[in-house]
Amino acid sequence: MAQQTFRVNNLPGMWLRSAPVVNEATKKVLLPNGQIVEKLAETEKPDWWRISTTVDNNVVEGFSNNTLMVPDGVPTNGNPVTSTDFSTLLTKTLKAIKQLSPDARSNYLDAIRDGGPLFEANGITTPQRMAHFMAQAMTETGGFTVVRENMSYSAQRMLEIFGRRHSAKVKPAEAQGLAHKPEALAERVYGLGNPEKAQELGNTQPGDGFRYRGNGVLQTTGRGAHRKMGQAFGLDFENNPELVTAAEHALKPALKEWSDNNLNKFADQNKIRTITLRINGGLNGFEDRKDFFAKLLPRLK
Repeated sequence: MAQQTFRVNNLPGMWLRSAPVVNEATKKVLLPNGQIVEKLAETEKPDWWRISTTVDNNVVEGFSNNTLMVPDGVPTNGNPVTSTDFSTLLTKTLKAIKQLSPDARSNYLDAIRDGGPLFEANGITTPQRMAHFMAQAMTETGGFTVVRENMSYSAQRMLEIFGRRHSAKVKPAEAQGLAHKPEALAERVYGLGNPEKAQELGNTQPGDGFRYRGNGVLQTTGRGAHRKMGQAFGLDFENNPELVTAAEHALKPALKEWSDNNLNKFADQNKIRTITLRINGGLNGFEDRKDFFAKLLPRLK
């Protein structure tokens, strides 16, 4: 095969990894934007290649995501992959997240760092759209520190969320017995203990309420949503819900939900209440969402 050379096309850089998997253990070296690499082979994963490059006068080999590269000779950060302005926006976004949430988890940060093509494909390419998306995501994940919905609530907090305004209509008497019992509460409010909600979420088996509780960037919830999102990307989220928070997949269900709800339109109109209702189904954490947005937007401009 003739030598094929490419350049890193991602302003925050691109990780060379020991395996075509995004996690802390596979990181070898962060290659800077513009670094020349040679494609050695394709892999079983269409978005990943085995590559080689030179670092400190030493040839190193590993795996990287090919969506973060352009052929050598194509201007770095030029069309069709990303623009300089967008790469700058992505860099500002990562910096803002780290400032506002120093304990943000690495799987989310890696997903965002490598997420340029996904953001662009879903039209999140302006500071206002990115600020709205991140405000929702940071609220849903506690500043990117939460992987799965905890479900360990005090009786008082439980009644605020799952009381008379929720289809579960948890009563004060039963709240005491469900307090800090996450599996039991999840089954009561999302599972077979709440037939109306279970049907809406596609939860059909005992234990589905807890297994398919809020998951990932926008807290994908329910067996049905896991199945639908997985099918959209050729992934088995239904039988492997932990994949939803893997760095290489974490943005996919969140951005599909964003686009399916046409939320760029409302972001452009600055309608954070409408966005929140579409994402959350209610107004839980509405003040936090507004606060995150107010802090994010000036940092991204």
